[in-house]
Amino acid sequence: MSLFSFDQQTGVLSLLAAPCNSGFPATITQLINAIEQSPYAEFEINYANIEQLFSAHNEQPCLHVAQALDASLQFTIDEKKMFVEATLITAKGGQLVTMDEAKKHLHHAGIIKGVNNKALDNFLGQQFTHPAGSSYSAIIAHGRQPKEGADAKFMRLCCTAQDRILSPQAKADGKVDMRDLGAIITVKPGAALMQRIPADKGENGYTIYGDVLPAQPGKDYPLEPFEGTCLDPNNPNMLIAESKGVPVALARGMRVDDILCCNNVDVSTGHIDFDGSVIVSGDVKDGMKVRATGDITVLGFVESADIDSGSEITIVKGAIGRKRENNEAFTCAIKATRTISVGYAQYCLIHSTQDLFIERQALHCDLSARRLIRVGKAKNPRGKIIGGSILDAMRIETGELGAPSGTKTRVFIAQYWHELRQKQLQISEFEKLLASKSAALQQARAKATAIASPTKRQFYLDKITASEQQIKIKTANTKKKKYLVKQKMVRLLATSQLKVNELMHPGIELKIARESKQFSRIYPAHFVHFNEGKITQSF
Repeated sequence: MSLFSFDQQTGVLSLLAAPCNSGFPATITQLINAIEQSPYAEFEINYANIEQLFSAHNEQPCLHVAQALDASLQFTIDEKKMFVEATLITAKGGQLVTMDEAKKHLHHAGIIKGVNNKALDNFLGQQFTHPAGSSYSAIIAHGRQPKEGADAKFMRLCCTAQDRILSPQAKADGKVDMRDLGAIITVKPGAALMQRIPADKGENGYTIYGDVLPAQPGKDYPLEPFEGTCLDPNNPNMLIAESKGVPVALARGMRVDDILCCNNVDVSTGHIDFDGSVIVSGDVKDGMKVRATGDITVLGFVESADIDSGSEITIVKGAIGRKRENNEAFTCAIKATRTISVGYAQYCLIHSTQDLFIERQALHCDLSARRLIRVGKAKNPRGKIIGGSILDAMRIETGELGAPSGTKTRVFIAQYWHELRQKQLQISEFEKLLASKSAALQQARAKATAIASPTKRQFYLDKITASEQQIKIKTANTKKKKYLVKQKMVRLLATSQLKVNELMHPGIELKIARESKQFSRIYPAHFVHFNEGKITQSF
């Protein structure tokens, strides 16, 4: 026969009779043990009422000894309203939280977006595994950050002379003709050159309350037609050729250059100075000059010649000058405003305002590029730089630097730092000038205030105020310029480095910005960069 009576509506568990009348249980311990061994063991025991049942001074004891408690659910929302953490206290003999009830709680809390039903279902299912009255938590809803729109993109639809992979061509019988390096790249009128993919608007985000977080749209840039190109009349996002020639890729468009093709450049052709692109299928001979506003492509050698391009230069086999004595001028000079690619170079002066790629090795050359100098094939260059000087670059990648004999090789990195430093000094001097003018205006204001005539005094004060406003605007602009120059200097030093993939030999003189270091022994593969004000090696 049960000792207890359970009211399902209120969840209250009561004794059928007071212990003093029934004689059982005789002690508090016996009563608690009886509850724990009954079907009501998970209920929350009311210890205060039980103590009163066994008190001699209590004439009307309360028979309520335990209470069935339903599971409870609480939500914690972060400050940015981007996620919801649910905390559930499991039931003590009462009702579990169902999926429908949890969704009602979420709706009443205003949480209407980002609820993960699977996560919520797993979360509620843990009620069966956790002890009665325990608590546990989990993230059940996420907001979504806005997705920024992609900027406009420009996709080239044709190859350029710089892209041309000069590899032997296979014949119909499967054999390879080592002299056939493929056709020269040209386009005809109407040929598709470049396609513009417009910027997109991005995707809006949202908070768990359903508030919209607007996305930042991508930057939209127009497709720019240059010489020899035009926009497709049927598609404003397509650039097509307007004339026959060599395609040249630019930042947001392309141009088509006229082509001058010749077998060799020698005394029979004379020097070449051409407004367009030049393709030499043979060699450029000793003492010759080739100048062009477009690309220059030489499929053979350049021998002690002068090559100058307003675009890109590609020399397939290599460039060779005569050995220098007593710092005399180079007999072979190669200069381009864009990228230069050379098979190999010896006793050459090579200067690019963008990148310089040498496929095999550079011997006793003076090299310079504003961005990257790479000697060796891409990804993991294993070419050689022996002797000569690298006059400037941000990044240098090579397999070997120097020679086992200790041939002196000078490497200067991030020399643009000196130009930025000079700009910084000029800005500082201008700041001092503005400060002195501002002080002079303060003195002039003091004198003007002392003028007896009100009309004359106000006239001078107005002129001084206007001058002070001009000084204030110039000072703000100067501070902005100074900050930008400083940021450029920091970025330049942070990104400048020398990467040697195999060996660095003795005899290397390295300079990064204004810091110099001499290396007198062999080093394995490593990086050299500028860190905390000094030149550092990382192996």
